[in-house]
Amino acid sequence: MSFSWKALFFSPLAVPFVASVALALLAPSMNPLLSFLIWFGLSSAISIGVSVLMLIPTLFLISRFRPLTARITAAVGALLGGLVYMPIVWQSYLASGDNSGPPNESFAHYLWQHFFGLELLAFLIGGLITALVYWLLATDTAKPS
Repeated sequence: MSFSWKALFFSPLAVPFVASVALALLAPSMNPLLSFLIWFGLSSAISIGVSVLMLIPTLFLISRFRPLTARITAAVGALLGGLVYMPIVWQSYLASGDNSGPPNESFAHYLWQHFFGLELLAFLIGGLITALVYWLLATDTAKPS
């Protein structure tokens, strides 16, 4: 797999597009198109930033030691999705006390109770899909025509 600008641009847009369509259709709004554009803009900025700052450098480093396969790329995407979720868990922990004050329990206890939920699953699947879309687009451009 070689680097591809097309893959770098389009792969982070797949998950935000689907999530934005779902949020625009399911959330009550006067203007679903405007709701979609706002959600898509915010989530795309985050997804592109994470892809450029985390996914591509990680794949580059791994490619220096061994050839990248779809399985390795998928595993890296899922692991980075879980890593991106950690600051969200930390902020939830800090706001978990009485009246959003200091938490009553340790972070390890909070993590044990709240880590394995639908939010983590969404981040893992989002990272997995983004990495696999990058893999598919980058390997497609590397094939001779």
